[in-house]
Amino acid sequence: MKSYIFRLGSVGAHMVGGPETGALDLIYSYLLQEFKQDIYSHIHINQIGEDLNEVILKEGKKIHVNIRYPAYDNFEQKSIYERNKIRLDVIHAGLLRIAEYDKKLSIEKLEAIRNKIVNQNFDFKFHIKDYPGKKKSNIIAKVIVHPLIDRFDYYVIIEKENKVKCEVLIYSAGTNLFYFPYFFKTGKWLNENQLVLTGSMGELETHIFIDECRVVTKNLTQYKNPPYYTLIKFGITELEKEAARKDWQHSLPPSISGIIRPDINN
Repeated sequence: MKSYIFRLGSVGAHMVGGPETGALDLIYSYLLQEFKQDIYSHIHINQIGEDLNEVILKEGKKIHVNIRYPAYDNFEQKSIYERNKIRLDVIHAGLLRIAEYDKKLSIEKLEAIRNKIVNQNFDFKFHIKDYPGKKKSNIIAKVIVHPLIDRFDYYVIIEKENKVKCEVLIYSAGTNLFYFPYFFKTGKWLNENQLVLTGSMGELETHIFIDECRVVTKNLTQYKNPPYYTLIKFGITELEKEAARKDWQHSLPPSISGIIRPDINN
């Protein structure tokens, strides 16, 4: 499945946009495809206030919707469930508006998607990649992403002859999939007990020992910790993040580092 065909945004204070939308962006991207509602290559729904105009803009197979929906002054103080529920209402209203606009989306299936999300309490896990073992080994590693409001958790599930041998958390980071190939693009089986994951940035190797269901991260950089991998990792302290930010900037070519310096220091 395509990872992203849906995006939720907003314009204004106390509205639904921001990093927390990442989980619902991914959930809707997958469920629209599961329910055969992937008529568009990309859907962007944007919450607006009374000062802007509602509009539907269609560009080929892409569609953009501005929809008015009330903002709550205490939106940020609401519970996770309440914030997600408001986001879900904005999304559903926007999709219904599209369905009324060109009659291509099924209202019945949009309702089914919304009901599934509510019934599962916004809790989904999606299969995003496989690392098959050598021929005739009957072993495979499957990567599962668990999108949450504050982070994405990545698990590797090792199956042999369709039986789960191990399930282990390998990483928790920001609410997007864009960085996944940076660290976990390729999987190499050293033997049936050890899988090594590497990425396009070359910052680290992730070793998974199947018999022990254990993960070991091998740092391939000159720094104390892999800079970018650490910078976007969930749950680190501000001091750790600042150190990773400086190391990451130092690792870049001077021409690029000079351009991003103002943003890094802010």
